[in-house]
Amino acid sequence: MITHLANPDRQLAADIRAGSITFAGNKRMKIFGTLRCAQGKRMKRENRIFFQSIDEAINEGYRPCGHCMNVAYHKWKMDLFNNNIDETRNLLPQDGTVNYYGNILSPKAADRYLDYLLASIPWQHDEAVIFGKHYLTKRKVAWYADMPYEYTYSKVTKRAVVWTAELLELKAIVEQKTGERFNSCLLNLYHDGNEGMAWHSDGEKDLMKDGAIASLSLGAERKFAFRHKQTKETISLMLPHGSLLVMKDTTQTHWLHRLPPTTTVKRPRVNLTFRMMLR
Repeated sequence: MITHLANPDRQLAADIRAGSITFAGNKRMKIFGTLRCAQGKRMKRENRIFFQSIDEAINEGYRPCGHCMNVAYHKWKMDLFNNNIDETRNLLPQDGTVNYYGNILSPKAADRYLDYLLASIPWQHDEAVIFGKHYLTKRKVAWYADMPYEYTYSKVTKRAVVWTAELLELKAIVEQKTGERFNSCLLNLYHDGNEGMAWHSDGEKDLMKDGAIASLSLGAERKFAFRHKQTKETISLMLPHGSLLVMKDTTQTHWLHRLPPTTTVKRPRVNLTFRMMLR
């Protein structure tokens, strides 16, 4: 770490040309960014410091600038958030249990699984029968399980196909993390933020009553919300790439949940909901 006051401008300029200085930071605000960041130009000389690398800056306790280092900033924020997650904490105040585990996959592994799912799963438009009329959604789905279980929701019955090797890997990771067991998985593909899911609960008779449903998110970060059926109290959180959320106990009896649409998200999201079907 190099302070501006302790070094002449000529020497700093030479170090920058030589590549030994690559980032600048604000000593007072504990933020660092690229040398070209517009925010840094307004910094007072006594507050300006320099770093050789991102690792050096973070090890000194500085966070990435959200303006010029957006990707590094969001990674830093998620690392900080995950380090403070209490996986045993119930996000619901009453009438059910929801646990958030944060990111359970590394960014590289999450990217690999997302690429596989987008390219290799035989996605089909979801179907629903509403007031006697048959509808196809823009959102696409796929249904996998230990056996060709039938699953009926929105008055449409689907038959599961056998797991792929990659889905079995993800199931094992989720089961190891949560201590639960699952025999099926409903996959949802949302092409962008315009596609979402309305308020509903997963209380179909084919599912084990009060059983755990593990929701693994891959792709675009999206908001996920809960609403109590009687009190109308709402709770929401963001579900980033590679994160895991589990709903269990009487959650489906007393709470609705939804994925609200948004115009700000342009990338796809794949959601895997691992479940326990009645045999």
